[in-house]
Amino acid sequence: MRKLATLIIVVAAVVLKANAAVAVPLGKQLVELESHINWSAVDGAWRQLRSNWVATTAACDDPECVAQQLLKLEAHVKWKAVDSAWRTRRSGWVNDCKAATTRREAANLLLEFEQNVRWQAVDESWKARRDDWIAQVKGD
Repeated sequence: MRKLATLIIVVAAVVLKANAAVAVPLGKQLVELESHINWSAVDGAWRQLRSNWVATTAACDDPECVAQQLLKLEAHVKWKAVDSAWRTRRSGWVNDCKAATTRREAANLLLEFEQNVRWQAVDESWKARRDDWIAQVKGD
């Protein structure tokens, strides 16, 4: 009887962990990243666009929507806020975003963008949150 109870608890924990990993949609993950990007890292137009972008992005439930919203954010991030290598990768990344159709593709594009955002462009709390955020985006 104890073995059965232990097995049930272990299975329940595994199921809950799996559900927790995918519980946060990618759109909300993208909004979370954006919320940690400093205002100095985005252009002036972003202030006017942000509230509608947040509402649309938070409601995204498909990879195409997330990829399109990711493109909109990236277009307003200043060059000084991203690694210099981004200039070389950006056009291919934009094409990849336009072609993204799966959660994995959109998640990888989101992770790639985040990895190219410089530390100076994000607030201090992002640095503490980042590892857990990456695991959630990956679905770990």
